[in-house]
Amino acid sequence: GTVALRLLPTDANPAPAHNAMDNLDLCTQLGARRHLISRTTRQDGISCHVLSLLAYAIIMAALCHRPFLATALAMPSAASMARRAIELSNKANVDPSFAQEACILWTSILESCCNDSELPLPLGAMPAAHALHASTLARVGRDKEAINEYQKSLAFLKDSGALSKSLTKEEVDIRIGMGKSFQRMLRYREAADTFLGVAARCVDINDGIISGKNTETLGWVELAHSDSIQRAALCYMRIGDLDAAVTILEKFGGQDAELAGMLGSLLHIQMSSPSSTMKDTEKREILQKAQELLQDASNKSTSPIYNWIYLTSQADRSGNISADPFRCKKGDAYLSFAKANNSPFDDPDLINLDDKVSMHSVVMEPDRDGKDFWPRGYILPQELDSFLAECNRDENIGDEERGTRKKWILKERSGYGSHGISIASTDEVLKMYDSSKLTEPILCQRIVDPPMLIDGRKFSLRIYVIYFPGGKLLSEDGEKRIDAEIFVSTEGLVKYASAPYDDDAANSNADFLDDQYMTNSGRGDGRSSQQNDLKQLQREFEMNGINYKTMWESIEKSIQMVMKRYIYLQHESSLMEDALADSRDSSSGYSFIHNTYAPICSIPKIMGFDYILDSDTNPYLLEVNRFPGLEPRSSLDSDVKKTVVYDAWVAASDRMGVPKEYVQDLCPSNYKGSSLKKLPL
Repeated sequence: GTVALRLLPTDANPAPAHNAMDNLDLCTQLGARRHLISRTTRQDGISCHVLSLLAYAIIMAALCHRPFLATALAMPSAASMARRAIELSNKANVDPSFAQEACILWTSILESCCNDSELPLPLGAMPAAHALHASTLARVGRDKEAINEYQKSLAFLKDSGALSKSLTKEEVDIRIGMGKSFQRMLRYREAADTFLGVAARCVDINDGIISGKNTETLGWVELAHSDSIQRAALCYMRIGDLDAAVTILEKFGGQDAELAGMLGSLLHIQMSSPSSTMKDTEKREILQKAQELLQDASNKSTSPIYNWIYLTSQADRSGNISADPFRCKKGDAYLSFAKANNSPFDDPDLINLDDKVSMHSVVMEPDRDGKDFWPRGYILPQELDSFLAECNRDENIGDEERGTRKKWILKERSGYGSHGISIASTDEVLKMYDSSKLTEPILCQRIVDPPMLIDGRKFSLRIYVIYFPGGKLLSEDGEKRIDAEIFVSTEGLVKYASAPYDDDAANSNADFLDDQYMTNSGRGDGRSSQQNDLKQLQREFEMNGINYKTMWESIEKSIQMVMKRYIYLQHESSLMEDALADSRDSSSGYSFIHNTYAPICSIPKIMGFDYILDSDTNPYLLEVNRFPGLEPRSSLDSDVKKTVVYDAWVAASDRMGVPKEYVQDLCPSNYKGSSLKKLPL
């Protein structure tokens, strides 16, 4: 109720909270759905009421606002548009397929005024309206636009004087949302700064929590503080800046189990590193502190990560591990281990595979050994001349449709879930360049054509790869080398486009092309997405006399080539004096940190390699997903993912000498044996 008051006209003193709730009840009489008011979503431990409690105050305020009311009277659908946008925004938190329609509606509402001096909604409603718009934009991968909307929301709060007062949940949600968008765009330093801004609003270093006048307020402020610090430290770990992460955790950490676990892990990593120059006595003191923090986090955290790190850190000294089965303290054991794949303790250099532009450079330069499985492409605008040369060759061979035919796929470097990807003709690509729309490097690749179809539809393959980095560790016997390991799982998914493929649809609209070309369940109408497993694909091949084994061997070969190339470049960079230089903002190419801390933890990294087959069943790698979605969406989906996650952690147990009984609760009920095959490096 207190937060909802912010959305009411601000020309009067705030009414008591119960009056705000009375006004919300009035909204329900005007047609809002009361049951949605009580809905609460939970994002990473922070209870967010903005999308439900605040939203209906927008309806009430909007209907009482003269310009909007006049519009509503002249056009009966105006009020229903607002209600519909809010309803879709709430649904988009669960099902992203609703977000696109919500984006369109919010754009119509927020840009409905004829002049800049007139607001489409009351001033007090504008922060939440822009925040809702931003959240839906983020759900469809339009993070750059979402950041702009979040900034508008904060600007309205600043103009109202709210940012000079005590912190509110509304402000926390806006800033955390903006930080997440920076994070998804791989702009980790800006993300860290945004999260630290939340922490600065939560905590005064000298006086403690500044907003806590009562237990209820103190609780959510502490939760927001812990979440923002954890996110900021994670961002610095993603770019390999462990010192900055340690500084943040030591300065802000407090007694939170997750923060204590992160700090303990990082201290253990730093002290165990061969590059550490600290005296032995100092090392022992810090290692003792690290062990105490890890043990505390192991006992209190709901995640298996810190329990695992604590166990494996013991193995560094004794070589033997005795471990009871891991018991999940809260929730499902599978989901706990699946979430561990998003742990900050993975190899930070994997950004070079996650980033589409860097991935192209890793695979194709300098000897271009990836041409057999990586579609031909160009980094624009840097390789514009080469792109134009190919376009001219098309013209010379008499390709009459070279300009208008959709033959290119444009990939933003930080695209995910099929977002940040578009289909374009040659003329459209050149027009983008001529109009200076290509302000940031993009990867422009040839569409694999003609594609293999099943029941008239395009499809892609999600192949799961488990990666353990290599590196050097210190043990009682001196320096110890742990080799990198790569496994591929025979369990995987076949994802179908939602619409039949039409080779003649060269001039179709973007949405129709998306339905034909995009196979990720997070893109387009997710409600109509279809998928199968690799076993079904193998049966399909056998029914049509196609050699599945040959296709699979080509996939294994391409995975092996990508990872060998990656590990080689990582090793070469470690020999350079500037290996630790952070050049993530370079216009193109790869940049390796070569941080050797990942093997200490030996947490399995599950990656998703996505492929498409041409009409001759030759596989082409589309992208590598550093954080593939492992949450089950169906029974078939669940069987595949649970087997992959279990097999990955069994491999980790074998690697570190942990008894397999440790992960016995992970074993699927219908488990049929290991799906992993180790690939030589």
